[in-house]
Amino acid sequence: MTDDFWMGPLPVARTTEWTSEKELYVEMRDGVRLSTDVHVPQGIDGPFPAVLVRTPYDKDVAEGIVRIRWVEFFLHQGYAVVVQNERGHFFSEGSFDDYLEGASTDGFDTVDWIIRQSWSNGKVGTIGCSSSAEHQWPMAAGNHPAHAAMIPGASGTAVGSIDGNDTRGQFYRGGIPMLLLWAMWYGKLAVTERPVLAQPSTQEARLRLRNFFSMSARRGYLSDIRQNLKHLPSQDVLRQSDGPRSPFDKYITWTPADPGWGKVEHIGAGAHPRVPALHTNTWHDIGAGETTRLFTYLQNLGVPDQHLIMGPGPHCLIWQDPPYAMTKADAKELMGALSPAEIQNMPAPDLSRLQFGDLEAGDARYRGVDHGYPKLFLAWFERWLKGADNDTSAMSKVQVYIMNRGWVHAEQWPLPTVVPTEYFLAPDPGARLRNQAGMLSNEAPKDERSDTYVYDPMDPTPSLGGGCCDFASAVDQRPVAARRDVLVYSTPVFKEAVTVVGPIEVKLFVSSSARDTDFIVRLVDVHPDGKAINLTDDGFRMRYRDGFDTKRLMEEGEIYEISLPNMVTGNCFLPGHRIRIEISSSCFPNYERNLNTGGNNYDETDPIVAENTVHYGAVHPSRIVLPLLPLDTD
Repeated sequence: MTDDFWMGPLPVARTTEWTSEKELYVEMRDGVRLSTDVHVPQGIDGPFPAVLVRTPYDKDVAEGIVRIRWVEFFLHQGYAVVVQNERGHFFSEGSFDDYLEGASTDGFDTVDWIIRQSWSNGKVGTIGCSSSAEHQWPMAAGNHPAHAAMIPGASGTAVGSIDGNDTRGQFYRGGIPMLLLWAMWYGKLAVTERPVLAQPSTQEARLRLRNFFSMSARRGYLSDIRQNLKHLPSQDVLRQSDGPRSPFDKYITWTPADPGWGKVEHIGAGAHPRVPALHTNTWHDIGAGETTRLFTYLQNLGVPDQHLIMGPGPHCLIWQDPPYAMTKADAKELMGALSPAEIQNMPAPDLSRLQFGDLEAGDARYRGVDHGYPKLFLAWFERWLKGADNDTSAMSKVQVYIMNRGWVHAEQWPLPTVVPTEYFLAPDPGARLRNQAGMLSNEAPKDERSDTYVYDPMDPTPSLGGGCCDFASAVDQRPVAARRDVLVYSTPVFKEAVTVVGPIEVKLFVSSSARDTDFIVRLVDVHPDGKAINLTDDGFRMRYRDGFDTKRLMEEGEIYEISLPNMVTGNCFLPGHRIRIEISSSCFPNYERNLNTGGNNYDETDPIVAENTVHYGAVHPSRIVLPLLPLDTD
């Protein structure tokens, strides 16, 4: 690790010695034993607080927070570090029939086990990004008295219904399954079928097997999944890759209201976690909306010691230690095709001039407590696990990095100074292209207008960037905008900077020749040279317009109002730029394509071509509501 990444000298190590005991079995209340590694500092006086990482990933490779350099970082500062595989993963016993399987009770029981150890001071902090963060929330809902602090990063998949908008942990957007993310994740990382050790197994045998076998190689398998996403029916995309069964096989066949979702331990409106937490995420993460909504829910409940930190970049960027940072598109297929040696040789992202994909986000280094995320994380645990008096007690509740502008601090979210501002779809008489004959105006047009396009499920509008979890998540959208099945609406060129930060809502009036179809909206920053960078997107499946528990098909020629509430961003549109929204009926393969039949979709192979129409005017005021931040706000 270099001083450059940590923005200054590293904290002075309290020790450079520790002992490690791997492949311990820690027994849960139902008798299931979980594979656990324990690292304890040596050479300094204990007892020690513990940093706990519960993860479905390979403990030897995994994501940035599980890698040995992060383990070393906390060991150097006098923390014991416990890394545990969740049930049904690797050498942990038990089944993985549903996401977040056992998250609440297993986390609680593991904390109980930690505080009984002779080296423990009775305080545990949890940390991790992505799935290693999501498991923290059901655990935190149990409010174990020794669970003293948590740092969840990109934890949107843990979030269920907290405000009536239940995406089932970002499995859906407006009832549309997020196909690419979940086919890839379940197909590679979270399978139900797996080799199982003969029992009883010994710790020594597990260590030998772990050292001999590559536990997460699976080279080439992700390429097969990507290539097979076009296969119909969509329920069989993983079967085409000859992979093992996974929860995806049933989830893709469910509706958002399927009672089976009740078994998934999402954190919802009935939960009241009171564990001090740093909610951390990035704007281009697919779960940014869920992160901010959960923070808002806990903020409105009056839960103390909750902090929201939103930075720029793709999924888990701020959690990458230098040798593991994803600096290439796709990170060689979501990290699965990298050997440990290749991971060690990957360069760090330059946060002083962060660029991911086609977006230049500026100086993205964290400017808060102690300057730098690792130092912030350390200070957070020093306060809650060791009782240190430090600057985290006075830091702002909300710290957000606005792309092209810098850091803004506040005491609540959404920022209290933002002004919700409506931009209405309107005709643009000066447009040169048919599908770009629209504009965004602060006034609704007096006359009624409509724009129609043809959506062919066998030639769906493609995804370009977005989704999860490519490093190049922000990509020039001009190739997509040029398609005849995409409608484009843009503001005039700005003479002064316009800052958008916070949750965004789109309201559309639409009709279709089909019984069912989808509408996708993408928010784009258009540069003076025409480059058009995606910021966020959302979708809606028309059958769910009366609620996710009700299926109502469309009548040809009837106009329906829909709302798309899942977008959030923090971006400054500089002088010379324009705000744009693009409307289509697919974003494939990020979103499952709708075959327009009104049937189950997941088990169908014969699509219907649809003529889809967006209506706008005084009677049908289709619009986007943007939270604008005044220029004089720090």
